[in-house]
Amino acid sequence: MTLIEFGFKEQEGRLLEDELAVRFHVRQKLYGHALEMAVETGQTRRIPEKIGMFQTDVSEGTYYPHRWGWGTQWPTTSNDRAVRTEPMRGGISISDEYHYAYGTLGGLVRDRMSGAELILSNWHVLAVDWWARPGQRIFQPGRLDGGNHTQTVATLMRDGMSQNLDAAVAVLNGQRRLINEQLGLGPIRGVVQPKLGLEVIKSGRRTGITRGRVVAVEGVAKIRYGYVERLIRHVVRIEPVWAGGEVSGPGDSGAIWLEKATMRALGLHFAGSNMPEEALALDMLSVLNALNIDLVTTA
Repeated sequence: MTLIEFGFKEQEGRLLEDELAVRFHVRQKLYGHALEMAVETGQTRRIPEKIGMFQTDVSEGTYYPHRWGWGTQWPTTSNDRAVRTEPMRGGISISDEYHYAYGTLGGLVRDRMSGAELILSNWHVLAVDWWARPGQRIFQPGRLDGGNHTQTVATLMRDGMSQNLDAAVAVLNGQRRLINEQLGLGPIRGVVQPKLGLEVIKSGRRTGITRGRVVAVEGVAKIRYGYVERLIRHVVRIEPVWAGGEVSGPGDSGAIWLEKATMRALGLHFAGSNMPEEALALDMLSVLNALNIDLVTTA
């Protein structure tokens, strides 16, 4: 996996607003003879010190979609996010009908054309398979948290993968109400463009409430979904606000990142890394426009 991101250069944890950098996250750095051999055989190429007026910075990182399912190394846990919830709210367990897994219910959105109320989460949480079709059932809680056909709350409507966005919506079936509230945080109060240095917060099924800081925006990531590698655009990168902190984990996919000061939505969580500890989110405005939806921000 290779991730290319554009953002301000960092130094000692602070953003230097007068110096831009292009950051290349690579699976593995090569040095010396190994680098020379890789260049000669065409396996890689050197990253220049500058691209135009922008300096470059290189660090290692491997990112995975953050749905929890069989084969994931982190164990499942039982808590108030993993149970049947009524009314439903952001930050709780959800899954499609076919996979023993769980992700996070992001929040309540409304279709711009029909006005229908929908669930927002990731493509790899609500659809999962490339052959998934509209009408696929959505369970709350997710199957790995005990969900089954009697707890069907919505059906898959559409997704944003054709526009390189790991996002999807499902139309509520009227069995349970979904309200504008993030578990443990309160209601979403609007939408904001992600900016470097913003302190953010999210409520996710796996790691609960975590905090971070935006360190890169408008990135492009290559993420592997099973045997398929897809290019994901409009990526926002989030790091812990303090060394050793945790921002996300498998099962948090679909959570909504909020600007901590205003509780306005800026990103839809979809992937992350443990080394380094980082979260990847999709720019929320890009998600809303691609799916032709609006976040419900009334209480």
